[in-house]
Amino acid sequence: MLYHWLYISTAKVLPRSPEDVMIYLHARNRNADLEITGYLHRENGYYTQYVEGPKNALDQLKLLINKDWRHENIRSLSEGHTPVRRFSGWDMAFTDEEISSFRAVQTRFGYEPDISKAPVQEILHFMDQAVLSGDAQSVADVA
Repeated sequence: MLYHWLYISTAKVLPRSPEDVMIYLHARNRNADLEITGYLHRENGYYTQYVEGPKNALDQLKLLINKDWRHENIRSLSEGHTPVRRFSGWDMAFTDEEISSFRAVQTRFGYEPDISKAPVQEILHFMDQAVLSGDAQSVADVA
């Protein structure tokens, strides 16, 4: 049975710094081993990540993220059973404000531009559209 977890956290490292890049490298390797797929977006000092896979793998990942010094103020936005993978085929899709800005997209349509205050459905819609449009990259390409 598949589960998902969407969370947001405050980033404690600078964008595209060596410490930041290590998050992507670790995600790529770990996710393949744990059969996790998903999407990571970084913008305005936040990481917003959607992950999906077996429940025990997500539970293990949650523990690792909650102990990771590069995150603080981790807040779960959505979690639970999911019937199918949303990001099948992605080790971890990735965007940041340089690639595809949540704030810019939301402002264009008159929606909440602050990702930390936006409704879950708007965050997921942004992620889905970035994948469909080709804006999302694999963490392997970024790191």
